[in-house]
Amino acid sequence: MNHKIFKIIFLFISFFIVVSLACSTSTPPDPTATAEPIPPTEIVQEPTEEEIIEEVVTPIATNPPSRQIAPTQPAPPQVEEPVATEEEYEFEYTEAQAFYVEEFDGDLSSYSYFLMSGDESEMDLYTDNGRLVFDLRGRNQYVYVLYEEFYYSDVIIEVYAENLGKNTNNVSLVCNYSDRFGWYEFNISNGGLYDILIYSELDGGYFTLTSGGSKNVRTGRDVNVYTAVCRGNQLALYINGVLEKEFTDRKYNLRDGQVGFGVSSFNVLPILVEVDYFAIDEP
Repeated sequence: MNHKIFKIIFLFISFFIVVSLACSTSTPPDPTATAEPIPPTEIVQEPTEEEIIEEVVTPIATNPPSRQIAPTQPAPPQVEEPVATEEEYEFEYTEAQAFYVEEFDGDLSSYSYFLMSGDESEMDLYTDNGRLVFDLRGRNQYVYVLYEEFYYSDVIIEVYAENLGKNTNNVSLVCNYSDRFGWYEFNISNGGLYDILIYSELDGGYFTLTSGGSKNVRTGRDVNVYTAVCRGNQLALYINGVLEKEFTDRKYNLRDGQVGFGVSSFNVLPILVEVDYFAIDEP
């Protein structure tokens, strides 16, 4: 019986020793510690054949270079504009001149024209190759061109005219023009006749002061130079450099005004006259 008790005690002691050893080797969990997540399992997919080809053909550059579009033309060099001095500025500045020669190859804004008779739709007035062209295709057309910038009391005016049409026309010179009183007019026919007349605004019409014939006119299709001198009411006409007639007007007595020239047609058409220059000078 003692032997059985001893065996039971021995088994109990052995069980107690085993439990004690197990408790001493294990570490209890820390309740404050955070558990690390378990990473998901990555599914690796083998690339397809197309993706392999695309990756080989178009590799991605890690640092692509910058590109600039080349200009089609080289940029012009920067040129610094010179600053004009006061003397140069005055020289370059163009203004209307009282006495000069108009050659009809530039700005004609200082000139105007008007019709005293005839249909404007049957005429043309234009510049061509440095000439002012009167192309008149209607009967009894009286076309006048005025220089608008100045009034003159003493002046010499001259026109260089070439007749390229019929012989029945007048080339005119005008001085002492004003809207209020009228003007003096020197008419020279391509057929050899001339007259000095006045158009009076007060009396309402043309009135002949003197007239005659001249052998100095180059008739037909030719060139003539006509010159008029106006000193107040003292008038003189030159044809191709020759003094043709002088006259003093004591009735209308126009003292000053604008200057100009003109061309007139009559019953025989067409009339084509080209004016090469118009000169304004001091007497």
